[in-house]
Amino acid sequence: MKLLKTVRALAVALVLCVTAIRAQDQKQDPRSVTPASPIPPIYSGGSNGFGKAPVPAARGVSSAYDPGPYDLAQVEPDTNTLSGAELFGVGSLQHSRNVFDPAVSFSQLGQSGQIYTAGQSRLQAVTIFGGSLNFNRIWSRYHFTATYDGGENLYHGPTPNRSFHNLVIAQEIDWERWRLHLRDDFAVSPLALFGGAGMGGPGLIGQFSSTFADALHNIGQRFVLADTIQTGQVMRYMNTVLGEAEYSFSRRSAFSFAGSYGILHFPGTGYISSRSINAQTGYDYLLDPKDSIAVLASYGKIDYTGTSISTGDYGVALAFGRKITGRLAFQAAAGPEQIRGTGLASGNFQMWTGLVNSALTYERRRSGFSLGFARGLTNGSGVLFGALSNTFRGSLHHQFTRFWSGSVNGGYAFNRNLVPVGTATASFNTWFIGANLVRQLGRHAWISFNYGLLKQYNPVVCPVASCGVTGFQQTGGMTVNWHLRAVE
Repeated sequence: MKLLKTVRALAVALVLCVTAIRAQDQKQDPRSVTPASPIPPIYSGGSNGFGKAPVPAARGVSSAYDPGPYDLAQVEPDTNTLSGAELFGVGSLQHSRNVFDPAVSFSQLGQSGQIYTAGQSRLQAVTIFGGSLNFNRIWSRYHFTATYDGGENLYHGPTPNRSFHNLVIAQEIDWERWRLHLRDDFAVSPLALFGGAGMGGPGLIGQFSSTFADALHNIGQRFVLADTIQTGQVMRYMNTVLGEAEYSFSRRSAFSFAGSYGILHFPGTGYISSRSINAQTGYDYLLDPKDSIAVLASYGKIDYTGTSISTGDYGVALAFGRKITGRLAFQAAAGPEQIRGTGLASGNFQMWTGLVNSALTYERRRSGFSLGFARGLTNGSGVLFGALSNTFRGSLHHQFTRFWSGSVNGGYAFNRNLVPVGTATASFNTWFIGANLVRQLGRHAWISFNYGLLKQYNPVVCPVASCGVTGFQQTGGMTVNWHLRAVE
């Protein structure tokens, strides 16, 4: 009965939405196609607003949902360095204004492939009530940003309801030759963040690429708590505190140091909680206005709660980057990495491998894409006592007309446990793909239709309580999102 009522409510909602869409389409001039603004990382650095009064707050929705055209001259250049913790970006429109953009959303989805009781899975409906906030404030030498996205999963079946929360807070201070950056990332989810299985699936999470997802993905893998292995439904709590200081010797050269402390915690038993510290330092040199090079050195250590097991790594790398404001951001760093493990049942060990961190973002007036690849030591995602991880992410977006847009996003993660040479290894292969089609309704609302597919290949023996589903996991449905009018 609950499912029947839900289907009826969804049908009524669809009829109302289609009526609104047809009414708006009749008013639309088919010749008026407004280019979409680029999708930049939220925290792109910069010394904007020195000695100025706070700029007026932007009213209405943030630039990601603003149907108006953008001018490249309005894009603030990205000032992240190769040796810093955050990745290059194409620049930001938000640095030229203050933003206060709260929003609420309603999603009705169908899911298949999730485990409900031992060895059983089925199709079920899920309703998600969510909210988000994009806040940006600039004054004098200071730049404060906060991004939140959260909601409640209401399952129409035996699965207990679960909530998810993601919060990113950052403060940037520029003073003469110095730039200081402080950031805190907090997340709560019933499933792995990779693929967004606990947040509506790959298709739904792809809709937020212009705000929260960029905040998640614009940090180097070294400073991010790994959560790329799917498990059974279990709440996990993640928090990372990051600090970065940069000193510019001249217009061409700069020295950076970044450090972080992170916690991955599972409140129950059966999974592996961990604590990690990471540090990175480097020297950047600007070859010309677009190209730069850097030399990096890094250190990391991971301790696993309730055990004497510890893993650590030392690495050095050479990096190259290229930036064209509003168009292109590319960087690649690679070098040797030594990984050490102590306290493991298989014995202490050390191994050499390659360390890689690369990203590419390209934007046009109506389309854009981004790619990223990282390789190195991670905390094992609560499933392994450390892992050698290879992670790939990509996304593509296009503005079809003034009101219609679409995007595709995907990812692949390969995680292998850390063991001495000659010992049998266990590995996890996880991939996902998501797509969504968005129809703007006025300046403050949109409706979207999304689909996501996720699959993981598990080892023969699962090392924790549950390694998740081995078959295909599918999600699909619709979302209505309403942005409240921004106030100062």
